[in-house]
Amino acid sequence: MPVAGITAAADSGSAPAPKCPARDLKWTLTRLTEAGATTKDPANAELVAVNSGSRGCTLAGYPKLEFHLGKGPQADGVGQGNPAPVVLGTGRKAVIALRYSEFNGKGPDSDNCVFVTAGAAEVTAPGDSTEVRVPVVDRNGRPAEITICGDVVRMSPPAAR
Repeated sequence: MPVAGITAAADSGSAPAPKCPARDLKWTLTRLTEAGATTKDPANAELVAVNSGSRGCTLAGYPKLEFHLGKGPQADGVGQGNPAPVVLGTGRKAVIALRYSEFNGKGPDSDNCVFVTAGAAEVTAPGDSTEVRVPVVDRNGRPAEITICGDVVRMSPPAAR
């Protein structure tokens, strides 16, 4: 059942909303630090896109996501599965859970990992070419950093909320 302002494109009987242009999306990247012990494969962070435009739009696919350590190592977002297009009404958001190996000195690969520590990510909306720099914040909105062990950040399909 669609929620007011948010529908999956497949549920819509009318013409699909146009793709979400970069100028209409406000991105946030939040590091999650209180992953539940009972949650299987908890998310390390969330990437959120809010439609700040004056009309509905469709987020179809995964955004391009890159974390850089200066001109050195980088970690890239890799989509998990085939996401259904998500239609976002004005002010509505799509959430993408991010999962990666954290560099914390405790894991089996901690001594051998190439890690990327970043206070921001470069994000490009699906079907758009405008790259946006999105700062990392903690749950309280304060500046934060993400430290990734490896070069892959797994992205869940965008989910309307």
